[in-house]
Amino acid sequence: MSLINVDHEKCNRDGICVEVCPLSLLVLDPKCGPKLKPGASHICIGCGHCVAACPSGAIDNRKSPLAGQFPIPPGFSISPETAALFLRSRRSIRVYKDEPIPREQMLQLLEIARFAPSGHNSQGISYIVVDGREKVDRLREIVVEWMRETVSSQPDLANRYHMPAIIRSHEKGEDRVFRGAHQLIVAHASKELAAAPISTYLALEYVEIYAPVLGIGTCWAGYAQACAQQFQPMSDFLKIPSENAIMGILMAGYPKHRYYRLPERNPLDVSWFEGE
Repeated sequence: MSLINVDHEKCNRDGICVEVCPLSLLVLDPKCGPKLKPGASHICIGCGHCVAACPSGAIDNRKSPLAGQFPIPPGFSISPETAALFLRSRRSIRVYKDEPIPREQMLQLLEIARFAPSGHNSQGISYIVVDGREKVDRLREIVVEWMRETVSSQPDLANRYHMPAIIRSHEKGEDRVFRGAHQLIVAHASKELAAAPISTYLALEYVEIYAPVLGIGTCWAGYAQACAQQFQPMSDFLKIPSENAIMGILMAGYPKHRYYRLPERNPLDVSWFEGE
């Protein structure tokens, strides 16, 4: 099968697939419809725009087959008011029930991350779920060990990020690192993948936004993420492949409390650039 195949009976030669291709790999033949430019097959990133935007379903792409694309239901829409309410109601959760998320539901949550945007459609993000308080507590000990070293070597930095207070809380048996979460979502990717940091943030934001629909709360584990980028014992404990690096960490669990109001935020700061 060639990269691009066109059903000429369905094709209405409107050129939409040509316009939406991000790399301009297609040209429109007025008689035969869209064609791939010579030598362009290896450049295609498999984003599937050409297939998804064709109203008649006339084009197929081997890297993003028509058969694997889910049709959007006719008339599907979400009102601006509903979308705004949904996005504003998401909260960072730091108080969790003492109840683990079943693996089936965790897989359902992470499935949505596959559909987040990624640089050049590179994708390439893998996930490890740290499941269980004992494993999470061991990771917390590793983070605190890193903090102790930071307090010794970079006291100003440690004080700026309240590390001495976190260490004291840990010594009292309090969890100020992972907030008692039963599970952590650790995203990792190849060190050679230039788009990995931004792609990870986008993917984990998809997870964060989708989580409340499943009754799950999440929060970025900032201390652990900073530790992972500087302290090899964390990657060693998680058995991260040597060619990969940890790109992001989320806490996850069932929220202990419900929120009833939408807090305000700073006013929008925007200006229009008019040129000289």
